[in-house]
Amino acid sequence: MDMIGVFKPMRLNAVIQVDCVVTIHYFKYTRDFNFGGEKHDFWEIHYVDKGEVGVLAEAQGIDLHQGEAIFHKPNEYHNIWAKNKFANVAVLTFVCKSPAMSFFENKIIILDEEQRALLGKIIYAGETYLEDPLDDVFQTEIAISKDAPFGSRQVIRNYIELLLISLIQGQADISRKTRVSMAAKRQGEGRVVAAIKEMLDESLYADLSFEDVMKHVSFSKSYITRLFREQTGRSVMDYYRSQKIAEAQRLISEREHTFTQIAESLCFHSIHYFSNAFKKQTGMTPSEYRQSIRASAVL
Repeated sequence: MDMIGVFKPMRLNAVIQVDCVVTIHYFKYTRDFNFGGEKHDFWEIHYVDKGEVGVLAEAQGIDLHQGEAIFHKPNEYHNIWAKNKFANVAVLTFVCKSPAMSFFENKIIILDEEQRALLGKIIYAGETYLEDPLDDVFQTEIAISKDAPFGSRQVIRNYIELLLISLIQGQADISRKTRVSMAAKRQGEGRVVAAIKEMLDESLYADLSFEDVMKHVSFSKSYITRLFREQTGRSVMDYYRSQKIAEAQRLISEREHTFTQIAESLCFHSIHYFSNAFKKQTGMTPSEYRQSIRASAVL
């Protein structure tokens, strides 16, 4: 008997399909915690399990309260910090190219009891099945433990997909605009400027361009230019040059290098350009500065 002719199977389509899990984290942030910010080509969820945090998503400062989750779409710059209080935050990052994910763009979602339970199962699966602890902020790769039970990868995937579907079905979402905070924006922008300064300060012996800075913080040229000048009173590249000259002063005081060696090590394009930049900032040529050091040493 042809059973296919009797039964009419229902095809199961996948409206949400998670292709890869990148990280599963559960952090207990201290009062002064600050994440420098990042941008990547996969989704990220921040869920505040306890306390309150500030978030910068693109150029919007947002206050995120306990019980709320924010989604960062692929290639969206974001950072997060504790607002002078302890906070527990779950962070999931994953690859999902399903069109239905557009629902989560520019929204904050309030999780109900069932959804919090699903998220709890994801965190528990991460604690149980993964080799590394969930609070390693430097983690770049996750691996299934050798002792993990059969189907552990699929269990994690299924839980995440169920959570995403439940969130869309529940639609307990609010626009980010309702949580935009000027105070959070100022804090977030301060952290962007700090991240730029840190990058430049650590690259004095490199030849960074403004485009390198743009890639690092993932903002437009006009936004970075305006923001950095507002907070420092100078341009990005002027700050970079001034830090190089300060380092050149230190090297000259050591009396172990020629001016040419110093100029080359700090990636000035010529000794002439180095000398001009040095005099513009210090009011002296490199030779005059070296002589002033010798004179003060004698005195």
